[in-house]
Amino acid sequence: MNVSQLTVNRGVISTNPARCRDCYRCVGTCPVKAVRVRGGQAEIIPELCIQCASCVRECPQRAKVVRDDRPAIRAALAAGRTVVATVAPSAPAYFDMLTFDQMELALRGLGFAAAGETAFGAEMVGLAHGELAGREPQRWPIIASSCPVIVNLVEHYYPDLIGHLAPIVSPMIAHGHYLRHKYGPQVYLVFVGPCVAKKGEIEAPAVAGVIDAAITFTELEEWLAERGLVFPGPAPLPAVETDRSCARLFPVEGGLVGTARLETDVLSSHTLVASGISACQSVLQGIRSGAMEACLVELMACEGGCINGPALMDQENVVLARQRVMAYARRRQPQPLPARDEWPPLGREYHDYSVAVPHFTEEQIQAVLQTVEKYSSQDELNCGACGYNSCRDKAVAVLRGMAEATMCIPYMRSRAESLTNVVMDVAPLAILIVDRNLRVQDISPSAEAMLHCHRQAVRGEPLRDILPVLDQFVQVSNTGQPSLNRVVHLGDNLVAEQSIVPVKGENLIVAILRDVTERELRREEMDRLRRETLQRTQEVINQQMRVAHEIASLLGETTADTKLLLSQLARIMIETGDEPDR
Repeated sequence: MNVSQLTVNRGVISTNPARCRDCYRCVGTCPVKAVRVRGGQAEIIPELCIQCASCVRECPQRAKVVRDDRPAIRAALAAGRTVVATVAPSAPAYFDMLTFDQMELALRGLGFAAAGETAFGAEMVGLAHGELAGREPQRWPIIASSCPVIVNLVEHYYPDLIGHLAPIVSPMIAHGHYLRHKYGPQVYLVFVGPCVAKKGEIEAPAVAGVIDAAITFTELEEWLAERGLVFPGPAPLPAVETDRSCARLFPVEGGLVGTARLETDVLSSHTLVASGISACQSVLQGIRSGAMEACLVELMACEGGCINGPALMDQENVVLARQRVMAYARRRQPQPLPARDEWPPLGREYHDYSVAVPHFTEEQIQAVLQTVEKYSSQDELNCGACGYNSCRDKAVAVLRGMAEATMCIPYMRSRAESLTNVVMDVAPLAILIVDRNLRVQDISPSAEAMLHCHRQAVRGEPLRDILPVLDQFVQVSNTGQPSLNRVVHLGDNLVAEQSIVPVKGENLIVAILRDVTERELRREEMDRLRRETLQRTQEVINQQMRVAHEIASLLGETTADTKLLLSQLARIMIETGDEPDR
């Protein structure tokens, strides 16, 4: 099946696209490359995922989302179901826990009817592994089956080694069978532990229906906080402690081997213990090649064991976590196991879930490499920035539909720099790039011509060496606000329209200068003509006003004389009796 044809349903781990931001961290940390990048977004493909939660640990944006079973548990409680918890023996590595009574009290506060230690099932499983190793040497080396990530890894990527997997359920399932027999088939069982993969294991076809829900220690702590509950303090401790090894040490390296009562000496060739995905893959490769001679190999996906599971990744020190678990194990032993014939069923089957990788020709691989300008082996930097170990691995991923060609960081940087140079070189306007300390980082050829300088000579030099007026640059550097379309005089024969913009997220400022000297000279000439015209017009108006005033004065004197003569004539005519005809 081609990976591009696989559906991406919401599995145990998914991606929040709003938080996923062009980062290939999850691709690089995923040991089986179960992450598909499409449109710059990372998608977890459940059919390929082994649920190790490496991507959850490493995602810097916290974009990886783990399925939350708490709503289902709350619904069971609200429906009146009897809810019982099985708690992983790594609990003392997370909680300040000296006795299991503390955990049981905390869970009862949330509505749980009871709680038990998964270590009870771990002891059965450990002893069953020891019996199997002694009974079936043809299976050697037997791969311990308690870690669900290792089981997923074998079923998906080493199906040829399924015959080496111990056909034994995990401690969680063993304890679940016991609790379901004890409380009845209608009991609602919840696993509490450090492991994300347990959320997937409870749905695995071989064991589905035994455990109903799984939550992490982190989720339990958040739930308690939401309810305003505080993890209880310890009751008085018994004075006597014992050093006898027990299944409470199951979460540390060698815990299963010790519980199986096999040789735990690190120098022993009879058993082998490895933790961390990379180390486990090396062991599996050794088994595949036939070079591994141990009778039992205990593989733990988390480095250091379950005490360093995904829900424990914020702890300050794995060594201290191991110390706390070992101290807890000495204080009180788990309840005695029932007789062997009273044990719950411990057997299970496995299936081949591998997805075949298509074969691609050298021509196809070269075609992909050439799209990112890798034409020879010297061009293949194998830097790993894309998340793949080599450029060829990424090319195959592109052909499978798992990656995008443009995930090549060196290529994209080269392309961006090339495009930047093209824009800088052909831009008709002068472009300057300076840092917040106003030192020149780059200038365009147009800026070189405008400011009469050379790019190589001014790079790294103070901006004041080439620009006499820096007021707006200082303002933009101080305020972070752009200054747009300001006209500045940069010399006797240079006037520029200047726009200055800070680059968000960078310590850079970009300035664009347009030579407007001719425009400003024309504007000044027009202003001069306008002033002269207004002045001449005002002079003409003033002169006309003087003429009008003089004419008015002359007309006023003539009118007065005429009026005087007519008045005298009228008076004479009255006095002589000659009145004009009316």
